Amino acid sequence: MRILYITEATGWTGGANQIWLTSQELVRRGHQIGVALRPEGDLAHRLQKANIPIFPLRIRQDYDLLSAFKLTQIARNFQAGLFHAHHPQSHAMGLLARHLGSPIPLIVTRRVIYPIRTNPFSAFKYRSQKISHYIAVCQKTAEELITAGIEKDRVSVIPSAVEMQRWNPLNSRHPKNHSPLVTLVAHYSPIKGHEIFLQAAAHVLESIPQTTFRLVGRDTEKLKEMARHLGILPHVEILGERLDIPELLSQTHLYVMPSLMEGIGTSLIEAQAARVPVIASHVGGLPDVVIPNETGILVPPGNSEALAKAIVRLLQNPKEAEQMAQKGYERVQKKFSLPAVVDQLEALYASVLGSKF
Repeated sequence: MRILYITEATGWTGGANQIWLTSQELVRRGHQIGVALRPEGDLAHRLQKANIPIFPLRIRQDYDLLSAFKLTQIARNFQAGLFHAHHPQSHAMGLLARHLGSPIPLIVTRRVIYPIRTNPFSAFKYRSQKISHYIAVCQKTAEELITAGIEKDRVSVIPSAVEMQRWNPLNSRHPKNHSPLVTLVAHYSPIKGHEIFLQAAAHVLESIPQTTFRLVGRDTEKLKEMARHLGILPHVEILGERLDIPELLSQTHLYVMPSLMEGIGTSLIEAQAARVPVIASHVGGLPDVVIPNETGILVPPGNSEALAKAIVRLLQNPKEAEQMAQKGYERVQKKFSLPAVVDQLEALYASVLGSKF
């Protein structure tokens, strides 16, 4: 199959990472993959290093006629059999190319859980029959698409993939120490629940005073004052943005995702791939990732006391935590590993094209 990915992403985002991972796996399986995108930025550079063909496409807005014409030319030159749009503007661009007469089927991935707007522009963008199929990264996203008026048989849930080998704790040179370490990896944003994490930390320290709480991600330095105000600063490590996340996860005893709103929660999947016990909020797509009391614990969003109780439970019951971590790892291997996800992509591509690969 010859598939043209479309994206406006330039920086290294979750969606960009999925393009990079899945394109390489599809090429390994014998498919021809090209990516239309801005040629500057991390994604383009990584694709070039991986010998994935890139085609310059500078999408400026949803309905950019010049870029749509350029996209049709790129598709013709690449001899693409299928468009796969990975982000909102590329979604609109692929749709516009179809309206300009391109016969190439279009698949659109939606990664967010926000409700789809009800204005005429959104209706045109989402309900068009010129879109062959939607990929939702979690069940909640699929429900939002169906609520917006898209037929159920045009929506499939295919989650984000993780590269299992990268997260294997056996690769680490830094074994866990004896003092409990609880980690949250997320760039600072009010919806990521950092404040809830610190409030829960204060409760946990009353029961397990030797615990350390680690924050990793851009702008997390903003939380230093809150930690000081709560009187827990000596127990909080604020590392900022880091690239060595697999190493950091290999050191942690427990991973927490206290988000108030979340899609698929790829970092939660990565923690499970690293065989780390997990606790997450019961929001968005996180119930797709965690089976309560089997592969982890889900707690009500915004409830620091419930979060603290779950943390204490797993820290005080290491055997239970280890069992959850192992079951989480096995489920990730089966459902979220790169080969498992690309199996689903291949099947969908073939179905849309009406062919076998």
